[in-house]
Amino acid sequence: MRRGLAIDPLLGWVYLIFDIISWTILAWVIVSWAHFFASHTSFRWRYRGAFHLLTQINDIFTRMTWPLLRPIRRRLNRYDTAGIDWSPMILLIIIWLLKALIEVGRNLLLQ
Repeated sequence: MRRGLAIDPLLGWVYLIFDIISWTILAWVIVSWAHFFASHTSFRWRYRGAFHLLTQINDIFTRMTWPLLRPIRRRLNRYDTAGIDWSPMILLIIIWLLKALIEVGRNLLLQ
């Protein structure tokens, strides 16, 4: 019997949560870019209903990701980031590293 068998379902849930967070962050980045460009063009006035829907979707994703990105943004405020918000990419790298560390720990446990 494998020693790590009891941990596998828990790790499955942890990986699922990490994947949901990653996809939410990526969706928020894409929606925020679309909202930014739509708000700076005539799309805003030509398609008011679609722009209003895009604004609401952006607000939903912003509220979902803000608690995760806030600690990273606080730390980045000290440095000059040239106006670029690096916090989503840093969070995705942190998630990727955590998944790799968990996998290494799981493999060591199974040996």
